[in-house]
Amino acid sequence: MLCQFEKLLYPKDTHAASSGSYMVAVYRPCEIVRDSSGDILPNFKAVGYFLPISDKLRYDFKGRWAKNAKHGTQFEVDSYDEVIIPSREGIIGYLSSGQVKGVGPKIAEKIYDSFGDLTLEVLDREPEKLLAIPGISQLRLKKISDSYLANRAARDVVAFLTPYGITANRAVKLYREYGKDAMSIVKNHPYQLCELAGMGFKTADRIAASVGFSPTSTERIDAALLYTLTDAEMKGHLCMEKHAFISACYKMLETPELTEDQLADRAAYLVSEGDLVSYQGMVYRVANARNEARLAELIHKQLQSACQYAYDDLGAEIDKEEHILRVRFAQEQREAVKMALTHNLCIITGGPGTGKTMIQKAILDIYKRNQPKNKIVCCAPTGRAARRMEQSTGEPASTVHKALGLYTWDGGYYGSVEELDADLILADEVSMLDNNLAMHLFEAVPNGSQLILIGDADQLPSVGPGAVLSELLASGRIPVVRLDRVFRQNAGSRIAVNAKLIRHGTLSLEYGPDFQFHQSPDLSESAERIKELYLQEVGRYGLDNVALLSPYRQKTETGVNALNEVLRDSVNPPALYKREVSCGKRLFREGDKVMQTRNHDDISNGDIGMITKIIPTQNDVTVHVDFGDGRIKEYDSAYLEMLDHGYATTIHKSQGSEYRSVIINLQCAHSIMLTRPLIYTAITRGKDRVILVGERRALCIAIMKTDTEKRGTCLAYRLQALDQE
Repeated sequence: MLCQFEKLLYPKDTHAASSGSYMVAVYRPCEIVRDSSGDILPNFKAVGYFLPISDKLRYDFKGRWAKNAKHGTQFEVDSYDEVIIPSREGIIGYLSSGQVKGVGPKIAEKIYDSFGDLTLEVLDREPEKLLAIPGISQLRLKKISDSYLANRAARDVVAFLTPYGITANRAVKLYREYGKDAMSIVKNHPYQLCELAGMGFKTADRIAASVGFSPTSTERIDAALLYTLTDAEMKGHLCMEKHAFISACYKMLETPELTEDQLADRAAYLVSEGDLVSYQGMVYRVANARNEARLAELIHKQLQSACQYAYDDLGAEIDKEEHILRVRFAQEQREAVKMALTHNLCIITGGPGTGKTMIQKAILDIYKRNQPKNKIVCCAPTGRAARRMEQSTGEPASTVHKALGLYTWDGGYYGSVEELDADLILADEVSMLDNNLAMHLFEAVPNGSQLILIGDADQLPSVGPGAVLSELLASGRIPVVRLDRVFRQNAGSRIAVNAKLIRHGTLSLEYGPDFQFHQSPDLSESAERIKELYLQEVGRYGLDNVALLSPYRQKTETGVNALNEVLRDSVNPPALYKREVSCGKRLFREGDKVMQTRNHDDISNGDIGMITKIIPTQNDVTVHVDFGDGRIKEYDSAYLEMLDHGYATTIHKSQGSEYRSVIINLQCAHSIMLTRPLIYTAITRGKDRVILVGERRALCIAIMKTDTEKRGTCLAYRLQALDQE
């Protein structure tokens, strides 16, 4: 049925409609349509998902008439096609109709002038050609391409998946992955959806049930087994103990007709077929087993290579460095410097105040004096940690990703790893390295180069799967110096002292001006007290030098999301001269402190910036964010999802960062999250002052909770096995 859009009835918000919600809209037939009484319909109500709402185009609807007891006769839309006349007016009219985001009349004319009647074919097959048109950047191209796919090529997939809670953006990604076969896969092999990040087994299972899959089908069981491991990876595990693996899968399936023995038999079959890997009683997905084994081999190879550099009198060099830095190294610090300069691979680990930063500078200074022609690379997992490293050592530093030429998206790494042009590589904050990033780092180490790993083994492990630093230490195969003595005696000394006490499980901490506790068992009172303290600390140290950390993002009044709203309106209240822009449920305002949530270009996940300008354009908006160090980035609405407010953040997100003042909320309501590594990581973010707000009992729970689940990994065992071959 040929028709034209008139009015949107539900939802009222056009943004919600474009996001793929259930819709009710009024359309005007462009042909004669009669009702059951034979009368001509001037308009009709249509219902469905992802319905078109541009009044500049005509649509050919396919579907059926249905009578609703409450709303009367409606047309249930299965699919539709835009009726686009292959002419200059028709194509420009479609592109500038509002359905293709990022394209206004002027850009639409430029596109047509470049490609003529082949424009839609270019958008379908070679959208990258649009980059040749002035005014179309990579950011705008992604926006144009994604919205075009959502409204044309991928529309049927979007409409089919939306009722299952899958967003239009996620459905477009699926279409990009599978192309013209996407709809066939969705209907005939729905469990393949589990392979895409963000689409869980439960969602795929609902779709499979709706198209007739049996709850005991082998395809369902196989998908559940694989997804059980995928789910464990999201919690940091590379593998699972085989009995725990089967039990977890059985629990997820919730199917009485199945037994654990049946699942075990099917898992054994997948191992025999090479779809799963069994190693030392642990079960892996194939890629994880391969990558962990590869990392172990690379580490073993690095250990076997001989150090090329010798020093005439290393003790004298360290004495000279003491004179330059005007310090006296402790014996363990001298040992750390000697080890780093005379081994091809080593680890220096210790908490705050133990001299790790000073040792880094000493190592680099001595190395440069003795090997002036050799090249050095300094890197860390986060941008903030890399910049701190650069400031303290005087050597250029970058993120590990940037040094290796890697990028991340949806939790994975992509790009070709580039061999580092370096004779000595110094990597800081290595507790944050997950298995795959560590593997890429070791792959990039040239033969004969030295690699020095520095980190704090008592901090939280990496966000990604694996426990690289703790496994390297546990293997006993790598030279290591553990720094335990606290030397910091100036302001902030209680932070270092208390970090050591917490590490050893001591509940009696030292309190004073630089380490405070504000008792507040009530969540509402805590939120109010946190706001007062935050404003106080910002006034004292400045907005960039204060961090507010909470274990939870959601759920409570002292969760990150709630605190960000409260603090933003206090620190940066609305004003007539401040422009604003919405992205989902978030509202960004000029002057807002924001955090990058994904690695992109030279901006790292966790980097903090300030919104300096919001500039409306004809069909979009451009947001300027200043990340410091001359890094000013522009975001259009398609990329704003990479930003979050940065006044408060989770403790996990704060890893690799350091602030002059840190405020930490600890409530018994957070008890499921409270662990010793969590509180230790939180307080070691503070340089001059740490302020705890909440319940002392929550602090005690965190310090005493050491029975945290050991991450599933066999890296230490693999290293030991290679050493015995």
